Amino acid sequence: MPHSSLWAIFSFAFAVSIGAVVSPGPVSAAILSETPRKGWKVGPLIATGHIFLELILILLISLGLSTGLAKGSVQNTISIGGALLLFYMGGSYLVMVLRGKAKLPPPDQTQPSSRGSGLILLGILTTISNPFWYAWWATIVPGYLGEIGKFSFLSVGAFYIGHVSVDLLWDTFLSMVISSGKKWLSDRTYGILILLTGGFMIYLGVVFLLNGFVS
Repeated sequence: MPHSSLWAIFSFAFAVSIGAVVSPGPVSAAILSETPRKGWKVGPLIATGHIFLELILILLISLGLSTGLAKGSVQNTISIGGALLLFYMGGSYLVMVLRGKAKLPPPDQTQPSSRGSGLILLGILTTISNPFWYAWWATIVPGYLGEIGKFSFLSVGAFYIGHVSVDLLWDTFLSMVISSGKKWLSDRTYGILILLTGGFMIYLGVVFLLNGFVS
């Protein structure tokens, strides 16, 4: 794995992160459901909450936290806790549809209607609900940084910036694509989208729950 320069570290982090970032998960599901109502800024705001957590985690990994996160008992606990959080979020989406509240705002309504802090918090919640996120940061990241030989501030920073660049670019791109297609969305279509998103979150919750009990 390349670590000859800061640019090499940045480039490697960017490349290796693409697969993990673009894979469907709770974060992308939240962007999919919130963007039609609140506009393209949903992506970067949710990404802000996500990458804030990653900043904290990479600093803790530099201090040796990854050893504890990699333990089987810790991963099982994370999987079960994440599953319960996903059940709650997915269930809230389903309830929204059943109560007839999954509707788009009027065309002349300014967006977003809610504060950005709520979307940043949503980015944090959807991130901590995903045990695969912990697993990635507890295995791949410390394994690579360990090969650098020394946790220097610059090398860790280059890796972090390379990774979160993918997060920010992808989440913004995803919300912009969804927002640009809003004029083709009806309340019925949006309701189906919310229903599928809630169902997907509950499905992920089942997967994570089984992973927590079986592994």
